[in-house]
Amino acid sequence: MKLKFILLFIGSCIGFLNAQTNQNQSFLTKPKHALILVQPNMDAQVLIQKNIKINSKINQIWSVEFESSIMDSLLKCPGVLYVEQSNSLKALNLKNDIERQFSKVDKVHDGLNNDLKMNYFGKGVVVGIVDIGFQNNHPTFFDSEGKKTRISRYWHQGISGNPPSGFSYGTEYKDSSSIIATNDMDGSHGTHVAGIAAGSGFSTQNRKYKGMAPESELVFVTIKYSNDTLGGSALGDYVIANPTIIDAYQYIFNYATFVGKPAVINLSWGMHTGPHDGTSLFDLATEMLVGKGKVIVGANGNDGQSLMHIDYQFKNDTISTLVIENGRERRTTESVYCDFWGSKKSSFAMKIQVIDSNLQIVAETPYISSNINQSQQFILNASGQQFKIGFQCQKENIINQKPNITLTAENPNQSEFAFVLKIQSDSSWVHGWNSGASRAWTSGSFRNEWGKWQFKDSFLEGNSNYTAGENGGTSKAVISVGAAAARTAFVSINGKIINDSAYVKPGEIAPFSSRGPTVDGRIKPNIVAPGFDVPSSINNRQFAPWMLDRTIDTSVFRGQTQYWMASNGTSMAAPHVTGIVALLLEVYPELSAKDIQFILESTAEQDAQTGTVPNNSYGYGKVNAYEAVLMALQLLKVNSYLSPLELRIFPNPCTEVLNIRSRSDLSEAEISIFNALGQTQILETETLSLGFLKQLDVSGLNNGIYIIKIKYQDNCYYFKFLKN
Repeated sequence: MKLKFILLFIGSCIGFLNAQTNQNQSFLTKPKHALILVQPNMDAQVLIQKNIKINSKINQIWSVEFESSIMDSLLKCPGVLYVEQSNSLKALNLKNDIERQFSKVDKVHDGLNNDLKMNYFGKGVVVGIVDIGFQNNHPTFFDSEGKKTRISRYWHQGISGNPPSGFSYGTEYKDSSSIIATNDMDGSHGTHVAGIAAGSGFSTQNRKYKGMAPESELVFVTIKYSNDTLGGSALGDYVIANPTIIDAYQYIFNYATFVGKPAVINLSWGMHTGPHDGTSLFDLATEMLVGKGKVIVGANGNDGQSLMHIDYQFKNDTISTLVIENGRERRTTESVYCDFWGSKKSSFAMKIQVIDSNLQIVAETPYISSNINQSQQFILNASGQQFKIGFQCQKENIINQKPNITLTAENPNQSEFAFVLKIQSDSSWVHGWNSGASRAWTSGSFRNEWGKWQFKDSFLEGNSNYTAGENGGTSKAVISVGAAAARTAFVSINGKIINDSAYVKPGEIAPFSSRGPTVDGRIKPNIVAPGFDVPSSINNRQFAPWMLDRTIDTSVFRGQTQYWMASNGTSMAAPHVTGIVALLLEVYPELSAKDIQFILESTAEQDAQTGTVPNNSYGYGKVNAYEAVLMALQLLKVNSYLSPLELRIFPNPCTEVLNIRSRSDLSEAEISIFNALGQTQILETETLSLGFLKQLDVSGLNNGIYIIKIKYQDNCYYFKFLKN
């Protein structure tokens, strides 16, 4: 299903918030009084030693007095979580500098002071956002002075009119006036996502809500995900959105090629129809689209707490499980949409039983087998109710040779009836995903109990493994991103303290973040980034009262009020990495998608929270933009000093053996291979004579980018190669 905001209203009690400051304090005078929020059991001596007087203590809220010259000292004081200056300083709200610090993007933006050759902001790189709900005239999509929009192209796939060249639907907007004037009234998701990846932060004080690549060029595509007969839903994502998203990728890369710039595309969208092994047509298409200067980043999914996946290795037996639409207790009816895939060259069969509140079977279908390509529809009548059941069977997928059954079931009375699914097979290993309703965006699960229905001893319960979503999570070509928490609390614009620290601690993976692996055994996500309580721009045309408790700032631009809100989801984590990829492409535009994946994984941070990596929660760790840029600069340096000698390194990429052929006479040349971190992997001394072919065994190296150095006399010559 679509990756929406994850809004967690877990508590409103006083909690932890990182101290923030308005950088322009010229209006402050001496002395100053303020209310501050401190950690529990804060030691007052810490403040007293800084010449800060404490007047009152009301639990964690203290009244203090200090001279303006030590405001910065107060704000940076350990244990001081929040400062509200009485009568003169506006309540200090959340900034996304915490996220930039978490990802080390702040050091890249301030590169000259951090041993980089320049400050990097994504200049010269196209950032494409494929999503819905864009406010194109939001100030964060203008330049840092608010004078010129940075959106160069906008394709609204759902508005009939003038499609882009080569495409048959939607309307393309090319000039700035029409781009700014065009409304996308479908929520705020795209506005929030784009602001994280590449917002300039204009109209906020000191541009505190800028994104990761604030000087990049923007291209937006509003996804067509519905038609006249099928609305936004799990089924709509598969039938309609899948091909239109691929079209959006092609459109953005075409534009980037046209203007001669590298491009990175963000997709914070996903579903669970498909084999989850990288063999769907969608995933295969992404492998063909990416390359040098063409990168796709995706959200891994928000099903880390959902029991929406089931898997079982059959040995001539049968399993049973309850098939549930989550939140069914709040509805009169329920429906489920599930996709099941067996192992290669196998078969399985399934049937649906309808049970009543007395746990009696009141109706059932026959077993339907994957052995026959067929579509079977059943209307079951029981107790005056009609239950609609559908099976769509594929004997053997032409790409992966796996059997597939898609199940739909509609229950008119969820309070009295439930669906039991029974699956049987001789030897297949079956994976299944329950997306909830087929014609709405909901969620589903497999259960061995639900209220009055209790089958703990005999039914199989679902799990949250293999929940990396199709689209953003399962492709071999897409850099999939999980969500970690850079912060866990903030103060909203209406003064409400939102405290989510009982749900997740700073630095931890967000519980909702989907987990791998893929069905073919690959680690997913590839990496994690901030995706919890993340501040960014909101579509002011779609602002609603329920958003107030999550709203952290407003500003005025061209006479309109603009909104900034904190949201949760891997939808927020992915654009962090998208913006970081833009920084890497600014450093080295020729980097390929594989290069960048390797760089991000190799430089990711590991700590006590991540545990041993890679794993299927954190991937290879927490994204580190600064170390990634350093590695990109190292690779750029290597490629800028290629050997003038007549040496050929092949094949590149290689798998088992790397060949070196010399057309010059090099006696006692030292050959070394080291990884991109500078760690030596292979070291040999060899005489390379005319026509000599040297074969190096690289089968023991992990997949990734390596440098081969050939040292001859006092000169060193470098080449880069990829092991895969």
